[in-house]
Amino acid sequence: MEISKKSKKSKNAKKSKEPKDSTLTLKLTALNRKRKEVIRVLALKHEILLKSGVSYLEYLELRAEMERLNGLKDNFTRRVDKLKQQAK
Repeated sequence: MEISKKSKKSKNAKKSKEPKDSTLTLKLTALNRKRKEVIRVLALKHEILLKSGVSYLEYLELRAEMERLNGLKDNFTRRVDKLKQQAK
């Protein structure tokens, strides 16, 4: 009877770890998706800046938005790295 109790305990221990891992995986997936979207928008803004003759005011607005997006990209990258370290 003791053997069956031990096996139940180990099954319960494994069940408690699964939701945590799946939560971590979901967070990683969401952060990666957001990071990729920010990178995509940054690339589009960069192309707009390079290929079109924008006014100085439009240039300043684009530059400010690109700086903000770069900050977001860096933030998402740091958070993804931190979550990957926690997963190990």
